[in-house]
Order: sequence, then C-alpha cells, then structure tokens
Amino acid sequence: MDNEIFEALFEIVTFFNQPQQDRHLLQQADVPLESAALPIVVRVGRQPGISIGELANQIGRNHSSISRQVDKLMTAGWLAEAERRDQRVRQVTLTSQGQRGLIQIKLAREAALREKLASYSNTDRAELARVLQQLADTLTGNKEDYHE
Repeated sequence: MDNEIFEALFEIVTFFNQPQQDRHLLQQADVPLESAALPIVVRVGRQPGISIGELANQIGRNHSSISRQVDKLMTAGWLAEAERRDQRVRQVTLTSQGQRGLIQIKLAREAALREKLASYSNTDRAELARVLQQLADTLTGNKEDYHE
C-alpha cells in the first residue's frame, strides 16, 4: 500500500508542478503574471517576510533565479522588501496589489478544484480534506502522531 500512496502523491505533485497548470490558473484568475512567478506569490502570501533563500529552497530553483523573479515582481508592484533585521538577508512581502492578485488566484484555484471534484460527495470531500491535512501535518512535523 505504501507504494500506491507514493504513486498517488507523485501524480498529484506532477500535476501541480506543470507550468501549463500555472498558466491556465493565471489565465482563469485574469492575473497578468508569468507562470514562474506564481509559486513565489503564493508562498510569500502564505509566509510574509520569507527570505529569497527560503523561497529558492521551497520552490526548488536557484537563489539567483528567484532573486531575478522577485525583482520583476517588485518592479511590477506585487512584492515589497520587508524591513531588514539582517542586512545580508533579503525578505519580501506582498503589496496590496499582490494581495488582491493572490485573492484572484485563490478564487480561480478554488473554482478549478470544485470543478475537478464535482463528482465527490460532501462526505468524500470532507474526508479528503481531513486525510490530506493529516498527511501535511505528518510530513511537516506539525503533529506528532495520529491515532484513530
């Protein structure tokens, strides 16, 4: 069964890592961003004040690539540099424009997911949400053990 879990997770991660999925989502959200910018905006929205190094690590791209993309997003008015506590570490937050764009992205993502899960019952959706949250907590170490 463990291999089946891995295979399912692999397919899910592959689906979400495809640039065409990001392009489609941005188009549906009517947000004028490059697909490479989407993971940056989403992560900065979830983690205000995240550093460029942390972004690069989480997204799996090199520091200079993320730094260039961040510079573009700052120029476009989506990101702002957070107040520096350490001059060596550059941290970013969303601007009000970035926050509005992120809301549009979230709404489009929710609509797309609702469409994909239309055949699921409310009970199935609730169970899926519960198990996925349990898995996320387990993988990130947010919860010790689950006993059910």
